[in-house]
Amino acid sequence: MERGGIMIKKLILIVCVVGLLALLLAPQDYAQQQVPPAAPEKAARLYNPQAVETLVGTVSAVNRVTPKRPGRPARVMMLLNTGQGTVKVHLGPADYLDRQALKLAAGDRVEVRGVRLTRPRVTLFMAGSVTKDGQVLQLRDEATGRPLWAAARPGYRAM
Repeated sequence: MERGGIMIKKLILIVCVVGLLALLLAPQDYAQQQVPPAAPEKAARLYNPQAVETLVGTVSAVNRVTPKRPGRPARVMMLLNTGQGTVKVHLGPADYLDRQALKLAAGDRVEVRGVRLTRPRVTLFMAGSVTKDGQVLQLRDEATGRPLWAAARPGYRAM
């Protein structure tokens, strides 16, 4: 019985040493890799200003999307009919768009500048600006891609 107790103590010691070595040999920024970056910076990284393209088409629908996670703001998304098909365009938080002078509706002819993102289950288009009848709805900083709604509210979770 005493021999079994010694074996368990040795096993525990080996596990502790291996765990300690794993912690010491892990990259120093390991904790930063595990925590998602602040949302505006993450969104700015997804929105690459060098990859901006322009879509022209007719709006077929403008919808508010209620997030599944509690506490997240409603988003506005539009469906844009282009010569190549229908594109799902993400605009931004509903409360931000509600405060803007330019309103979008089905039937509007628009030009959208933004970035196409391809994800495993969906391809979407993140709008940086929307132009309708010569009026521009600016959604993101052209140089950095940072959402303009994030500038007014530090820590605000961006798209």
